[in-house]
Amino acid sequence: MILKSPAKINLFLNIVKKRNDGYHDIETYFQFVNLYDEITLDIIPGSKIIFSSSNDRISDNDNLCVKAAEILKEYVAISSDLNVSIKLLKNIPIGGGLGGGSSNAASVLLGLNKLWKCNLEKKELLFLGEKLGSDVPVFINGFSAYGEKTGTDLTSFSLEKKYFLIVDPKIHVSSKKMYEKYEIKDCIKHINLDNMHQNIGFNSFESLLCEENPEIEDLLRILRKFGNGSVSGSGGCLFSMFEDEDSAKNISKHIPDKYCTYIVHSLNRI
Repeated sequence: MILKSPAKINLFLNIVKKRNDGYHDIETYFQFVNLYDEITLDIIPGSKIIFSSSNDRISDNDNLCVKAAEILKEYVAISSDLNVSIKLLKNIPIGGGLGGGSSNAASVLLGLNKLWKCNLEKKELLFLGEKLGSDVPVFINGFSAYGEKTGTDLTSFSLEKKYFLIVDPKIHVSSKKMYEKYEIKDCIKHINLDNMHQNIGFNSFESLLCEENPEIEDLLRILRKFGNGSVSGSGGCLFSMFEDEDSAKNISKHIPDKYCTYIVHSLNRI
C-alpha cells in the first residue's frame, strides 16, 4: 500500500492561554498543500515493526510512524506475529512547522486500519491520533479546518484556491521547546472564522523565532518587501500566499539560492 502524506500550513496561529494540563489553547487554520511525503506499508511476519526512511535524521524507533503502528496494534490487539514494514520517502522539511510527522502518523493509522482490517470508525482513529500529537487529528479528519482548544477542536472549512511559496531555512525547530519558551501575555485578540481573513499571516511565535534565528527575520523581510510573509506553525519554514502560480515563482527568484523553496497550491480535502 502506497500513501501520499501531505503537508499543512498554519495560515495563522494565535496562542490564547496555557492550560492547567500544561498544553496551550490556540486558534489556527490548517491549510493542506500539495507537498507530500510517500509512505509504503507492507504486511510482514515477525515480532517487530520494520521502519526505514530516505532521511537518516529520522530514528528507526523513535518516530511517529512507528508509534502510530504500535498504538493501533495495541488498541485492537493485533496478533503479535503480524507486523508491518514502513518505508518513508521524506520530502516535507523536518521541524519546519509543516506537520510532516503528524501527517505521517495519520497516514499510517488510516492505512493500517485498512491493511490490518481493523475496521475502526473515524472517531476511534481521531482518539488514537490525539494521543500521538495535537496536529494528527486534522490529517485524519481529511479537511482543511479552523482549529481551537489544543488544535483538536476542528471546524472544516474551504477557502478559494491559493498558491504558496514555502521557504525552508533548514532550521530545525522543536514545537515542544517553542511552547515551553513562549511567554503567555494577555490575549489581545481572538481569531475566528468571521475575522480570519484579516489575520492571515499572524503567528504568536514570530517574535521569538526571529529573536533566536536572525535568518528567519531576514527571510521575512524579503518576503514582505515583495508582498506578504509569515511563519508556519512553530517554525522554521516560512510562506507567502498568492492568487496565482506565476506570482509565487517570481518572488521565489529573490530568495537566496542556499535556501530550499517550494511552489505549492492549497488543498481543501485530502
